[in-house]
Order: sequence, then C-alpha cells, then structure tokens
Amino acid sequence: MVFDGKQEKQAYGSSWAQQADGYFSDPEMARDYLVAIMRVISDATPTSIADLGGGTGFIFEQLIEAGIPENIRLVVIDESEEQLSQCLHSRIMPMKGGFQSFSRSEVVDESGKLMVISRSVLQYAGFKGQKPWLNHVRGQMQSGEWFVHQSGCTEDLFFSQEINRLFEAMNVDKWVPNYEAFENLLHNARFEVIESFTVHSVGMASEELIVRYGVSRDNIEKIKVALRSSCAHRPDIVVFPPTGFIFNFPYRVLLCRAV
Repeated sequence: MVFDGKQEKQAYGSSWAQQADGYFSDPEMARDYLVAIMRVISDATPTSIADLGGGTGFIFEQLIEAGIPENIRLVVIDESEEQLSQCLHSRIMPMKGGFQSFSRSEVVDESGKLMVISRSVLQYAGFKGQKPWLNHVRGQMQSGEWFVHQSGCTEDLFFSQEINRLFEAMNVDKWVPNYEAFENLLHNARFEVIESFTVHSVGMASEELIVRYGVSRDNIEKIKVALRSSCAHRPDIVVFPPTGFIFNFPYRVLLCRAV
C-alpha cells in the first residue's frame, strides 16, 4: 500500500516541527527562502499570499518578524486540521485545503494581486501528480504574479534516480526531479523560472524513516545494502554512521513568474 502524505503530516500534527532535527522550525534553515520571498514581495507588492501546505504558519510567522507589510493578507492552506490549529498569530488566516484544490477567490478579491509560496510540498504529488498540481496553481494565478517555492530538486540525474529509488523501495509515492526536468515541468505549466538556487538539504535518518513511513527494519537493511553499492562514492547523497544511514533530501528555491 502506498503511503499517504496527508497521513504522514496528520500523524505528526503539532510535533511535525521536531522532525528531521527541527529542520522545518529552524529560522536559519529557512533564511535564504525567506529572503527570496521578501525580495519578491518588495517588487511585486501582492495584496494576498497563499502558503500552500503551510501547516502551522511557521513561514508566515518568520515573514511577519522580518517586517512583511501589514496590509498583505496571509492565508495558510493545509490539509491537516491539527497543524492548522497551531496557527495562532492574529494575522494568519488558516484554511483547510490542498495544493491541488485551492481557489483564487478564497484568497484574494477580484482586484487583488496574488502571490503563492510553498515549502517542501510538491514531492507529495508523486511522479504523476506534479504536472496537474502545477497546472492547477497556475490556473489560479494571473500573468505576472509570482510563485516562490522550496521544493525537492536535485543537481544531477543520478541523485534524482537514487532518491526516487529510495522512495520506491519504501513504497512511498513521492518524486524528486532533477533540475532540468523540473524546469521543463514549470515551463509547461506556464511558469518562467526567473531565479533559482540550492539551499540546505535535510537529512533523512533511517531510524526516522522507520517511524515516519512504517518501513520494516528488514527493508531498511536491504535499502542500506543497495545504497552502499550504488552511492559509496557520493557522500553528498548518503552517509553511513555506525548504524543505519542518513540520506540527504535535496532542496532548491525557485522564483517563478506566471506567464
């Protein structure tokens, strides 16, 4: 049975921020992504921002602290009610919904300008889902509006193949493209990539994968043997501590404009 990403987030709920050694609640790990968002806000002057899969509202909290203009409406859209219940800042509006289902009219009025952000969500669409998800987002946007996202993306095809083999071996329906493939996906969805850059990867420790995805220890051992065979020369992809392994999940920030 393929693992459901919604179940993954709901299972953690308010403890989601503690996963991956606190990567997703660490302002330093989010710094470059936040700076990119603030730069686009300065030029694009949106009236509303939708954070797709924004969970507890952490990114908006950091943007508020950084001085995001007070007249911008901030809407967190997420499928997990438990995570949305952690959105406690008065400026943040929580809304239940998904990357593939939100509506522009729910976020911005007819005369408004929309900006969309998202962090570490697109991989949940899997191989077949990223195209329709991106097409849906573009369908809610007008030409010239911005989509700034931190998404799973590799520098080279081999890295992409290895991480996707890992997900397949764990029976997890996630997919991480290499940059060329991702750029083509965005282009076909009528987004122009204006700028992109890599940011800190997140270490996926085998012990956490057992808990997070319900992978058996026997299967983890088989995966470890396969990784030693294929990636012994690539410590940027996986490292082998005394027990288990730590696989690096690669991220890229992409500043995209709807065309």
